[in-house]
Amino acid sequence: MKSHLSRSGKQRFREENLTRWNSSGLSQVEYCRINKIGLSSFRSWNRNTKPSNAPALVELLLPKSFPVPVFQPHPQLCLVVDQHYRIEIGKGFDCDDLERVVRVLGRI
Repeated sequence: MKSHLSRSGKQRFREENLTRWNSSGLSQVEYCRINKIGLSSFRSWNRNTKPSNAPALVELLLPKSFPVPVFQPHPQLCLVVDQHYRIEIGKGFDCDDLERVVRVLGRI
């Protein structure tokens, strides 16, 4: 991080990078390597950042047509998160999309 930034500039730099990392799908190690940020500093920012009151949402791009029905009477996998969310998963699901959804639900 540039040392000539003001305190508010440093805070904004941290928040912008945490936001970009959260939506990138990258691990902290990968994000820091690509953006030339010290991993220990980044982890400290992440630990010391208070979660916002608004839930973070992730947009999932869906194919124009589904190879399998959206509702299945017997899903292959049913994931219940903290007794508040139920995610039913059928054949052909995208692991990356599921990982992003679970990560967002874990922050709510």
